[in-house]
Amino acid sequence: MNLNDLKDKAGYISDRIFGAKNPTTAPVRKLKEEVEELLECLDNGQDPEVEFADCFLLLIDAYRKYYGNDVDMTKLIQASDAKLDVVKERTWGKPDEHGVYKHIKE
Repeated sequence: MNLNDLKDKAGYISDRIFGAKNPTTAPVRKLKEEVEELLECLDNGQDPEVEFADCFLLLIDAYRKYYGNDVDMTKLIQASDAKLDVVKERTWGKPDEHGVYKHIKE
């Protein structure tokens, strides 16, 4: 299965269960909850694979809802690649107590 097929399957299931008119913000808000569950798994040494999948599917669904069912996921891959080019050029501060780095705004 490729990323577009996964987007289509996730979109079909999402629209069937939650309705096609469910707002784009709904999966993003649910994503916030799922990220907390992912952090709990990681902090507790549990296998996080299902929580990673939850987060990934919610992000895909929000992207699909925002750009439309026919969006080609290559667009997101290209945007991600462009973002990496920005990230590599930034200046980064020291990590906080959780290992999180923040870029220095210039």
